[in-house]
Amino acid sequence: MIKGRVKEVYADGTALIIAPIDLYQATHRQVKECYVDYIDSRKLSDKQRRMCYSLVNAIAEWSGSEVEDVKEAFKLDFWADNVDTLADKIFSLSDAPMSLVAAFQKFLIKFILANDVPLKFSLLDYVDDTRDYVYQCLIHKKCCICGKKADLHHLETIGMGNDRTQVQHLGREVMSLCRVHHGEYHTSGKIEFLSKYHLDGGIEADKTILKIYGLKR
Repeated sequence: MIKGRVKEVYADGTALIIAPIDLYQATHRQVKECYVDYIDSRKLSDKQRRMCYSLVNAIAEWSGSEVEDVKEAFKLDFWADNVDTLADKIFSLSDAPMSLVAAFQKFLIKFILANDVPLKFSLLDYVDDTRDYVYQCLIHKKCCICGKKADLHHLETIGMGNDRTQVQHLGREVMSLCRVHHGEYHTSGKIEFLSKYHLDGGIEADKTILKIYGLKR
């Protein structure tokens, strides 16, 4: 793997990339193609860094461990899960690129949801990828607004008189909401509710979600 520099980006979706190569290997092996891996140059924001530390602090308090120990352990776990793309990069929260820390943040959130880590704040305010977050909440039966125990909610109401055990649920737009936020959704309506909590919408129910909630596939 060699590091190059993007010199020009063209409107047709191609680019001119300058990279140092081993001339002998390139000619001897008759190299005609190569892989390109993007390097995010955006700087990590203070807000994103604080969010990561808040998540790490919550896990440390829940587990009774030191914050630094938790941070380093999760960084190593994250690296192990992404070794094919991270290679030998052990990143630092002080200077890591934005996209890398966003992926690490998502990694922490998945752990928190899977292990019922108690929080003093709403996870919804700490997510970069809201659709992935809503999906993880569905998987773990957590309200995507407050994190409490939740049930499956259809964003488009199933008509009265229909047997929910017989209705085809695959592909329907869903999210997981507790009773309080389920009631708020019906009171305020879809557009106002999604706008209030800065959500793009629900998730199309797949076979995994239907199996978890025992619905007809």
